[in-house]
Amino acid sequence: MSRDPSGHVGFGMGIHQCIGQHVARLEAEALLTALARRVATIEPAGPTRRHHNNTLRAWESLPVRLTVG
Repeated sequence: MSRDPSGHVGFGMGIHQCIGQHVARLEAEALLTALARRVATIEPAGPTRRHHNNTLRAWESLPVRLTVG
């Protein structure tokens, strides 16, 4: 028997909530804040593709261009 994780990185909710989600959100916030301080612009750099899933809204591809300022 094996479990199919479906490739998602959702945090879940309720009793199935990820115990590390608060740390992961803080890390993501720190990363994006540091990035925003170091670049002048962040803009789309190509076509986007959505990841199709019934319960999770996510990007399969989200190309961006950073301009250092």
